[in-house]
Amino acid sequence: MIRFILLSFCAAAPFFTLAQSTTVYKCVIKGVPTFSQTPCAKDAQVITLKDINVIEAYKSSTPGKGITDTSVDDYLEVQQIEREIKRLELSIEQSQKEYAAKKQQIDYMTQDKANRLGASSIADAIATKTNSLKQAYDASISQTQQKIESLKQRKQQLSQNP
Repeated sequence: MIRFILLSFCAAAPFFTLAQSTTVYKCVIKGVPTFSQTPCAKDAQVITLKDINVIEAYKSSTPGKGITDTSVDDYLEVQQIEREIKRLELSIEQSQKEYAAKKQQIDYMTQDKANRLGASSIADAIATKTNSLKQAYDASISQTQQKIESLKQRKQQLSQNP
C-alpha cells in the first residue's frame, strides 16, 4: 500500500509546482544590466516573476473571439497535402510496375491455358486477359489521379489565402 501511495505521488509530482513566483536579481555591471538567480552586487535590485499558465493567459487575452493562427494551420495542411500527393504518386508508380509484371506473365500464356479460358488462340487469350487487366489498373490509376488533382486544387486554395 505504501508503495502504491509513493508511486502515485511520484507520478503526480511533475504536474504540480510549489513555487508561485521566481526571484531574479538585476545588477548593473560596467554599464551592462545583468540578471542572476543570486545577488550579484550590493545594490542588486530584486525582481519577482510570477509563474504564468500560458494556456490560461492566451485564453484570457482573446476571450470569445476564437482567434486562431490560420497561416500555421494552412502551412501544416499544405505539408500534409504534399505528403499525400507524393504517396499517391508512388502508388501510381507501384500500380504501373504491377501491371507490367502481370502483363509479362500473361504474355507467357500456353495453349492449354488459352483453351481453358475458351479462347480460339493464344493471341486471343492474351488480348482478352490483357484488356481486362488494363481496364482494372486504368480505373485504379484514374481514380488516384483524380485524388491528386483535388489535393492540388486544395493546396492552391490554401496557398492563395493571406
